[in-house]
Amino acid sequence: MKKKLLILSGPTHEYLDPVRYLGNASSGKMGAALARAAFHIGWDVDVISGPVHPSNLPDLQENGTIHHVTSAEEMYAAAARLFPDVNAAIFAAAVADFRPAQKASQKMDHRDQACSLQLEPTPDIAASLGLEKQPSQKSIGFALQSHDGAQKAQEKLVNKNLDAIVLNSPNAIAADQAAYQWIDHESTSPDNWGVLSKTDCAQRIIQHLSKWFDVT
Repeated sequence: MKKKLLILSGPTHEYLDPVRYLGNASSGKMGAALARAAFHIGWDVDVISGPVHPSNLPDLQENGTIHHVTSAEEMYAAAARLFPDVNAAIFAAAVADFRPAQKASQKMDHRDQACSLQLEPTPDIAASLGLEKQPSQKSIGFALQSHDGAQKAQEKLVNKNLDAIVLNSPNAIAADQAAYQWIDHESTSPDNWGVLSKTDCAQRIIQHLSKWFDVT
């Protein structure tokens, strides 16, 4: 029986009004590369994707499904629904950490005066699902850090109940290649993978994941 993999990919958009939103420049390329690498060696793949250009979505053929969402709340709801039935999950999405506390029902007009915006945290999807993770399941996260990368990645590895985490920097956003480091619970220090294309990085991640499940 094929193993099932859930991949969270792309950004989330947290709308201030019907036009404007808080978000980031995540392209979804890593999520797509992970999906391609996984289904090519026999995984069934579900991808939950935030808003990305259609060219950055993987062609899963008959080996999976793409679920389109916009906000962090929608991504969390979709992931919570799918997670109990998968063998593994990879949290590659660049989820917005904050959203407006209130969304305006109409487009806000331009003003010459400064205005303030009250924000509230969005769901921590990886941490929330980490609480529900079963011993038979595996999960891999990403830590995009601008400083204290190894320390913060190690903290996320534990706090989100992940089996491994991939550390990168803001230079990876929307780029075709970047520097990556792999950290798992057996690591005494990060395994520095150096500069890789997202395709090569994805293949390494899927190779690690597949060894845990003897998928070849």
